[in-house]
Amino acid sequence: MQNVHGMTKAANGELSGGQNMPFGAIERTIARRYLGAKKSEGGVASIAWISFFCIMLAITAMITIMSIMNGFRAKLLELTIGSQGHIYVLSAEANPAPETLQALSQRLSAVPGVEEAFEFSENPVGLQANGQLTFGQVTGISKADLESFELIANSVVQGSFENFGQGRGSEHQIAMGSFLAAGLGLTVGDKVTLLTSRLQTSAIGPPRPIYKTYTIGAIFQTQLYLTDQTTIFMDYEQSLLLFSKGDRPGSIQMRLNDPDQTEKLISDVREAANMPIIVRTWKDQNATTATALRTEQIAMRFIFIVVVIISTFPILAAMIMLVKNKARDIAILRTIGATQGAVLRIFFIAGATVGVLGTVAGVALGVLICENISAIEAVIEMVTGQPLFPPDVYQLAGGIPAKLVWSEVIGIAFCGFLISAFATFFPALAASRTDPVEALRYE
Repeated sequence: MQNVHGMTKAANGELSGGQNMPFGAIERTIARRYLGAKKSEGGVASIAWISFFCIMLAITAMITIMSIMNGFRAKLLELTIGSQGHIYVLSAEANPAPETLQALSQRLSAVPGVEEAFEFSENPVGLQANGQLTFGQVTGISKADLESFELIANSVVQGSFENFGQGRGSEHQIAMGSFLAAGLGLTVGDKVTLLTSRLQTSAIGPPRPIYKTYTIGAIFQTQLYLTDQTTIFMDYEQSLLLFSKGDRPGSIQMRLNDPDQTEKLISDVREAANMPIIVRTWKDQNATTATALRTEQIAMRFIFIVVVIISTFPILAAMIMLVKNKARDIAILRTIGATQGAVLRIFFIAGATVGVLGTVAGVALGVLICENISAIEAVIEMVTGQPLFPPDVYQLAGGIPAKLVWSEVIGIAFCGFLISAFATFFPALAASRTDPVEALRYE
């Protein structure tokens, strides 16, 4: 009762005097007292705190998950572009002459926006070493072109490309991914036998695959699990001899100054080729992954909007209880001159305050988690004893990636405030329509 009399006195001095502005000090003061009222005074402080934590956790989860997804997509894109070509051109002619392919490479290299264009080959292969057999893919490429792949060149963890493609017989040096080498128990200087799909007939036995032994000159680790698990680089001319008896596949790989310009350059590439060709881009090569990531991103945004909506239910419940318990206070405010708009604003401020504070706290906590994601991952792995981000499952090594997109963070914050304000508005509107005569009839 003392609380009501105190607010009545303040309101009588300001509301009726016309000195209080919309969303001014008196309205904020009354709203704050309502939120902080004890249970004995008909307050909803405990529910307000629950609402605060619900919104904070929902916003934190949304920012953290979206940042991890953005980081995963950006990291995967960076590694994919760094270890692959941007545009792939295949001659439509069967067994094109070396001179034809060299001329085609030169014409494609001259297209504006193209950094380089070179011949390459790709062939599946079996690998045998230390009594083990596994499978991989050999990419035939020249030493100069391989070194132009900055991601590969900067990812060498053992050996070097200094003698790549050199050596006679089994001393011929190749490069291999780190996971592939580790799986076979190999290191730099060890030998590995490559088994091709070509068969060699024999008069005294069944056909057997053509194979050759090579020496590992370099081991690289790109953090792209599939590349590190399956890829072998070999000198281009040597790969032709091993896999196709010297015949050229007619494949040309192009790298651009800006990988995002692939679609715009396709018409220029076709025009510069001046011959029948088949064109594919790095987006085509990774269409399944790109589509999956995009679909997952859209789905997660929808799910977390639903989570934020659910988190505002305690605010809605608290505001309904507050309006019901404060019916007499509302009537008193109305009788001393408070307008319907003033009452609406008081209850709207009470509910929106919880939403705003919960959103701000959620943004701060979410950003803090994303900025320290590596330390948090290490602590969780130490406690559970299990890897939190297995590279063989997520196709990336190096831990959980997180990338804060500030426009997205602001959008999430605005979404949280908007939904909580929407949940607050209708109980506040009901409060403003309270009839003071009915509310005080039995007082």
